[in-house]
Amino acid sequence: MKSIIIELKKYKHTYILEIMPFVGVLGALYSFANFLFRKDSLLSLPLHPMDILLTQLYGVIMMLNMFGIIIITTATYNLEFHNHAIKNFYLLPFKISHIFRNKFFILLFFVAICALLQDISLYIIGFKYLPANTFEPFTLINYSIYCFFSTLPVFSFMLMISSILENIWLTLGVGVIGFFSGMTMSISKFNIFLINPFVLMIRPSVDYSADINILILIISIVETFIFFFSGYFLSMNKKI
Repeated sequence: MKSIIIELKKYKHTYILEIMPFVGVLGALYSFANFLFRKDSLLSLPLHPMDILLTQLYGVIMMLNMFGIIIITTATYNLEFHNHAIKNFYLLPFKISHIFRNKFFILLFFVAICALLQDISLYIIGFKYLPANTFEPFTLINYSIYCFFSTLPVFSFMLMISSILENIWLTLGVGVIGFFSGMTMSISKFNIFLINPFVLMIRPSVDYSADINILILIISIVETFIFFFSGYFLSMNKKI
């Protein structure tokens, strides 16, 4: 608990923790504006209203979330590497690997807040503007959980990369390359491309159905554990 408090204090005046709630509000406002201005054209599509609500609005929300995740995971370890500040933690009574663990759970909490804000906006839109008897709250909940889990591989991968690369521009470069590779590979139906964590996050936005892809869900959970434990053990053995 002491190490978590120390970690939280490091974010004071950095605005890192405020980024994902801001992205959440931005995504929620986009959802409202997009649906209200395009309501008639969207609802005229040959899709179930719930599929329209979830898949047609998720694309831009996904990109906002992805860039937000890339920024916070890159910036958080820049705090440690700036002027070799991480060396000071060798004098404190906790393991260096706990820095990675604490960052993971603290930032994950704010990623979840971001997703919750956007999901609330989708709930309001569906409840108020979808045709009568077409809004399905449980479909929204299931799809939201599915999309949240599909973001975790990118989150855990970028945090792992950030903990390894001390140069902030290299980490940002990995994120940008990951984004473009994900955009390219996600349009393919070859499941081999699902090993790319960015593809896992993007795929729900290119599907026309709000049905949950169990394969994507399973791979997302497995990759999240792999990247988390990889980052944890790599930071444990990192030489500064």
